[in-house]
Amino acid sequence: MEQKQCFVAVDFEDDDNVKGYLYWYLCRFANVEEGDKVVAPLGRHNNLQQGVVRQVLFAYEDDAPFPVHYIKNIRNLVKADSDSLYKIVKKRELNSTVTMMEVLAPLVAKKAEAGQFIILRVDDDGERIPLTVAGYDRKAGTVKIIFQVVGGTTMRLNAKREGEYIADFVGPLGCATKTDGLKKVCVVGGGVGCAIALPVAQKLHEQGCEVHTIIGFRSKDLLILEDEFKACSDKLTVVTDDGSYGRKGVVTIPLKESIESGEKYDEVIAIGPLIMMKFVVATTKPFGIPTTVSMNPIMIDGTGMCGGCRLTVGGKTKFACVDGPDFDGFEVDFDEAMARSNMYAEFEQRERERCNLFKKEVE
Repeated sequence: MEQKQCFVAVDFEDDDNVKGYLYWYLCRFANVEEGDKVVAPLGRHNNLQQGVVRQVLFAYEDDAPFPVHYIKNIRNLVKADSDSLYKIVKKRELNSTVTMMEVLAPLVAKKAEAGQFIILRVDDDGERIPLTVAGYDRKAGTVKIIFQVVGGTTMRLNAKREGEYIADFVGPLGCATKTDGLKKVCVVGGGVGCAIALPVAQKLHEQGCEVHTIIGFRSKDLLILEDEFKACSDKLTVVTDDGSYGRKGVVTIPLKESIESGEKYDEVIAIGPLIMMKFVVATTKPFGIPTTVSMNPIMIDGTGMCGGCRLTVGGKTKFACVDGPDFDGFEVDFDEAMARSNMYAEFEQRERERCNLFKKEVE
């Protein structure tokens, strides 16, 4: 026998374009009441927006509210106070290709530590991607992520605005960076990897460690987070490949100079492109300075089940999502890791092209 279904009329009162107009939705929960805040898809591309329930109707399908074409799918309506909602409370462009977002995720913020990561989906049809926890505010319940717009999913994520929502935001995952007992550390960051290096440097600074930081970029236009690193570093060196800002060269040059000048580091922590981390290890190994690297291979589930993030470390297979992402740089097989990372280059290029077509369609 056919059962009555719950329909709700939503007013998106914060959107001046549709304020006062009611959109009908099938509702997946029966305890909804007038005045409840909900999040529902609105518009051609189903962007999630917050609205207020103005009417509730229990009816058979044949008696569904009119106009029928405004009724959305039952899976796409959720209460705004649900733990599964992740609101973008702040968005800032760090440079032309890198974006910072602060996402409301109280349970993740409560447990997150430097070096860990989250896995998110932009929308219900999206793929899962890992992003490092670039900061957190336990009191505000927010987690900071910084990402480079390089593929289809990051393009879709970057299209989100403040006040909109991310479908899934799971974490914290992975092992936190080990910082206890360290007295003097050199943190080396390259490109967008500086977003990962920053919370590590901040944590070391908070613990009273002497922090020397070296950050490198291809050019001045790609520089990010300089002021933030200044605030937590006893010594900061910025290098660019083309010499357009700071010193000209690569990060290994000032690192080697510091070591040869007599700096005694308990550890070097390198985070950035695989080739950069490989050469940082080549620089520190002759001096016997322990070197930690943060690995970022392909990940799918973040729990060690899929095996996509496997690495060879010390001759054994490890999984970056559960055994890392931090590893002893002296033991990582970088050549194998780089070969694996290039396996999907052709697919990623197709996704970029497809997402650019989507972007033009929206515009």
